[in-house]
Amino acid sequence: MITDIAGVLLGAALATATPLDDFLDAMAEGGQFEGVVRVETASAPVFERAFGYADVEESRANTPDTRFHIASITKTFTATLVLHAAETGDLSLDDPLVQWVPELDAASYGDVTLRHLLEHTGGLMRDHTEALGAGEDGPEAMVQALNAVGPQTPPGARYTYSNTGYALLALVLERATGHTYSALLENWIVVPAGLEATTYGVPENPALIATGVDMPDLVTRVPVDVTDFRGGLPGASGIFTTAHDLVRFGRALEAGDLISPASLEIMLAGIPAEGSDGDDAMGWMRVGLGEDAMAWVASGASDGYLSVLMIDNRPDDLVAAAVQNNSSAGRSGSLALLRGLIYTRMLDRPGDAAVPPSPLAEAFAVLEDEGVEAASAYLDTLDWSDMPVASAAASQALGAPDGGVGETAYAWAPATADAGEEWLELGFEPLADARYLDIHFTQIPDALQQVRIAPGDIVLNARGAQRRTSDDGAPVVRFVLPEGVRPDTVRVELETEQTPGWPQIDAAGLVDAGGATHWAVAAEASTSAFMSGAVSMHDLPTPDILAKLARRLDENGEAVRARNVRALRELRMR
Repeated sequence: MITDIAGVLLGAALATATPLDDFLDAMAEGGQFEGVVRVETASAPVFERAFGYADVEESRANTPDTRFHIASITKTFTATLVLHAAETGDLSLDDPLVQWVPELDAASYGDVTLRHLLEHTGGLMRDHTEALGAGEDGPEAMVQALNAVGPQTPPGARYTYSNTGYALLALVLERATGHTYSALLENWIVVPAGLEATTYGVPENPALIATGVDMPDLVTRVPVDVTDFRGGLPGASGIFTTAHDLVRFGRALEAGDLISPASLEIMLAGIPAEGSDGDDAMGWMRVGLGEDAMAWVASGASDGYLSVLMIDNRPDDLVAAAVQNNSSAGRSGSLALLRGLIYTRMLDRPGDAAVPPSPLAEAFAVLEDEGVEAASAYLDTLDWSDMPVASAAASQALGAPDGGVGETAYAWAPATADAGEEWLELGFEPLADARYLDIHFTQIPDALQQVRIAPGDIVLNARGAQRRTSDDGAPVVRFVLPEGVRPDTVRVELETEQTPGWPQIDAAGLVDAGGATHWAVAAEASTSAFMSGAVSMHDLPTPDILAKLARRLDENGEAVRARNVRALRELRMR
């Protein structure tokens, strides 16, 4: 059980527990929250409670004054700074990016505007560090990586989340104003909003900071060395703050203390581009709560930390923030927590604020206590009708293409962009009259070196393959197969170290003599971006998730537990 350290109502002490208290107690006792929550409304006392430890080894408790890394909520601060700079005339949202960063290739990026970057519609890769390797992450390296890769989609065509886009916005801010990002943060947000504990970068006093904890396998606590945090480039991540300051920041935005109401309307207008459909905005996303209730939410996740900030559309003017230093709950748990705060505090519907289910944690507990057969029986009780996407897993290369162009959750990607040799091995139903092998990429097909076909151990070099573009603009590499080959296994071999950008394979198909395509039915890979992450207690125990859990357990010396998880996976796949 996670200890409730603060458990206070500021301004008024409660004699009895409220539905919100009960909900948070249940979240904490179930291991789904460790951090600080603050909720403010116009009509009710301020609510603030802290749970768990800022540092377990030092027995230092989380308190309302503890600071947390808020990761991508930094983007909300950056968007505020850019809109403020537009109001002062330092820049315009419709300025071409190359006006402020002329080192960028104008032929590739000349049509990208600052508005595109704010809206994640500039077509930029998610992280320019994908193309950097172990090199220095500074402005020059960022520009070099962008010029090497080029945009993935035309400007304005598609919403594609990009940390790099917000790093560029910070660089533009510094060049347009002549001040550092930290100074702009201090002068344009911290001081006018009355923030007391907000900085870009790690606070000098480590006693102020909550040490982030990862639980990659639901068992092992891995403390994050916060002193190693360097933030990379400002703009996309790197702000440390408290729940109190986050709420005050939200209030200052609503009050017009930071940007004008017209600019706030621009910020929250919604992005109509494909991939967002208006549910995302500049540093925010929209979350519907039923009936006419709606909230704008900013969220952040990094190693060991999760954070959410919400402002609502109701007259009671609710603002809520939750900051956590244990990332085991994952983003779904954070959003469920936020919904619970809203239901109990704003909508007075405590029955809707049930603690979210944690099927992977429950399955793992049954496996530990009762064995493989009992765990499998538990899995039979789950609702499998809406299985989550296994983002970038090898299984995403099965079946027909569905990823489109550019970075996507619906295509396999290796764990890193620059590890060197990677492979994706695909299984097919034997086909007597196979004529071609088509490899469908969403991006970076140049990483492909060769394919190895079995039976027969036939090797076909990518230099002799044909290139074309699918109807949706995605790149396709076609190999002409030798006569008489009946492939049942195709190993696609890549070399990623020398090819800038993150390659993604959406599908692979064998084309028969009649022109029909037969898609892959099984897949394994050297690595995957999906397998490189941790599991969350809220994950549905799919075969992909169970494989990831087993790998994480093995990596942390839990060989017996890993073996049991694999046995459960094998039983479910029969």
